[in-house]
Amino acid sequence: MDLLPSLFLQRVKDSADRDAFGQRSPRGWEWASWGETGERAVALATGLLAAGFAPGTRVGLLSNTRREWVECEMAALLAGGVVVPIHPASTGPATLDIVRRAALRWIFAEEPSQAEKVLPAAGAEGPVRRLVLFEPLSRLSGADARGRLEIAISDLPPCDAGVLSLADLLEQGRHEVRRGAGAEVAARARALRPADPATIVFNWSAAGRPLATVLTHDNLAFTTSALPGLLEVTAQDRSLLFLPLAHVYPRLLVWAAVQVGFGLGFAPARGEALRAAAEMKPDFLVVVPRFLERLRRGLTRELETDPVWTRLPFRWALDVGRRFHEARATGDVPLALDLQHRLADRLALRALRERFGGRLRFIVSGGAPLDTETARYFEAAGLPVLEGYGMTETTGLVSFNRPSEARPGTVGRVIPEVELRCAGDGEILVRGRNVMQGYLDDPTTTAEVLDAEGWLHSGDLGERDADGFLRLTGRKKDVIVTEGGKNVSPLHLENLLREQPLIADALVVGDRRAYLVALLVLDAAELRRIASGDGILLTTPEESANHPELRARLDRTMTEVNRYLDPFLRVRAWTIVPDLDAGGRTGRARRLALEERYRTAIHRLYARP
Repeated sequence: MDLLPSLFLQRVKDSADRDAFGQRSPRGWEWASWGETGERAVALATGLLAAGFAPGTRVGLLSNTRREWVECEMAALLAGGVVVPIHPASTGPATLDIVRRAALRWIFAEEPSQAEKVLPAAGAEGPVRRLVLFEPLSRLSGADARGRLEIAISDLPPCDAGVLSLADLLEQGRHEVRRGAGAEVAARARALRPADPATIVFNWSAAGRPLATVLTHDNLAFTTSALPGLLEVTAQDRSLLFLPLAHVYPRLLVWAAVQVGFGLGFAPARGEALRAAAEMKPDFLVVVPRFLERLRRGLTRELETDPVWTRLPFRWALDVGRRFHEARATGDVPLALDLQHRLADRLALRALRERFGGRLRFIVSGGAPLDTETARYFEAAGLPVLEGYGMTETTGLVSFNRPSEARPGTVGRVIPEVELRCAGDGEILVRGRNVMQGYLDDPTTTAEVLDAEGWLHSGDLGERDADGFLRLTGRKKDVIVTEGGKNVSPLHLENLLREQPLIADALVVGDRRAYLVALLVLDAAELRRIASGDGILLTTPEESANHPELRARLDRTMTEVNRYLDPFLRVRAWTIVPDLDAGGRTGRARRLALEERYRTAIHRLYARP
């Protein structure tokens, strides 16, 4: 089985003139062919080798989703490097932690504001020896863009690391290619071994700290080889991606494009995804549940403002669509329902699909469980949503609902050549070539999840039906998975909150939600101290919870805690509760019991504008 760098070179050779990766510019959609992408990636890799890039060198990628991200990843892999993605929204301290723990020697950064995060680890102060800045997002060319980039670099604090632009590295590499050095890249790619690390991905653990998952070239090659059969797509198809490439899940789509040869467009921002889809007309999409759920809510609000002669037919059409697809799943669609569905599609449902460009066949949703009603909503409109299951530790994929044999409510069948079994307590165990090598420099934690027989203990609970379709039933580990697919350790955040003098106890909530909220119990001794010192009269717990001075203090406390957290870890809203006693229950059982007890209070937090 060919490794990903060799697959990429073969794809460039076989599909040189076909569109590979595109992105929107002020002039509209601009596409680079596979030949152009390959030329740039090989030139960048050659530039790396000319600069003394050694096999196994770790490369940080700090950028939003764009074409250059892919070119840099492929260049680093071709040169024998290990790619370490960093989420572009990461704070400075979180970025530095990744840089130092992974001992990153090269950093590719999108813009100066991103580069500033890593400068304390550059030169004599840390491992970074080369810093490469992308050209400006304006996509200007020639001397103007180069001049603007030089000005931006000159504004950065001084460091000992070599700083250059991506355009400079590309030109240096092209010069070396003209001298015949390009053959060294192919030789470096052929020298890679399946067990060599290909990427290291940082994710939060239940213990409240990022774990660095090491995935090998064999992990990537094996998982990539399964994607064409699972997605059932061809080189004639196109897809659109707007998710951050810091995670394995969206990178699967990039690797699938290499395997299959379809075109992949990058939306400039998640908020512009629908507009980009209408322009680009993708055949399928890869999203997280939060995107679909927010879209459904937005479409529902939009419909509520429409006149009654528009609103009622659309609701009728959605109802017909639901009944039609439920009947088709059983193989028995009455003639009357079929005729109603054709009319509903003509009157309303087709218009909804046109918002995605009119060619969309299916949507892949992953990273977190999808709300059932949201799945039914889009299926009623003729846009089936296919769910799968995977973790970073399994190269993002364990099971998947193929378009031709999807079963709603499940995450599909296990992919070929991967073993899955459910332990006595329901925990999902996975074994196969998609399973990680381990956590970077952490054999103890690795041994906790990867046993001697090679079974990965996922921490997720599930069951399989008679046909082999996997259904997720819960989580054994105490981890929140947000609507956007982010893994969050509530214990870590709760401990941070308990360290504040005014907070005696805390419960962080946010599973399958757009953001995190907290239930807080105030510290009685601190309350008495504040009341006596400031002359505040507190007669009841309710009065304490609503006193403006106390709430102002808590606002300042929460702001201070959030200040040092990545955006997805910040607590957006909070409320005070009398206690967080769960009757002796601990762990996840305690959390579920308290969430049920304070369900109304939690609902109010999420109902706030």
